Amino acid sequence: MDIVGSTITNAGGYQLYVVLSESIKNQEVVDLSMEKATPLSSSFLNSSFGQLIEDFGYSAVKKYVGLSCVKKSDAERIKNYITSLLLILDKER
Repeated sequence: MDIVGSTITNAGGYQLYVVLSESIKNQEVVDLSMEKATPLSSSFLNSSFGQLIEDFGYSAVKKYVGLSCVKKSDAERIKNYITSLLLILDKER
């Protein structure tokens, strides 16, 4: 929440994308605390994790971005989102 104002909007997702994409480019491992996160919207996930996976691939995102202090419901939401995205991307290839 220090990076984004909320986890509801595309703007918040893009702010997170910018920070995490720089870390991935620099091959820096980041621990992203979700401790004070508001509910995760699809818009936020599309603009952050979705764009990261499309630009760098799932393996790089998994290698350089770790999550901590994640509520069980948010963990499930992220997992389901990524699983669905990977299926869509796989079908496009």
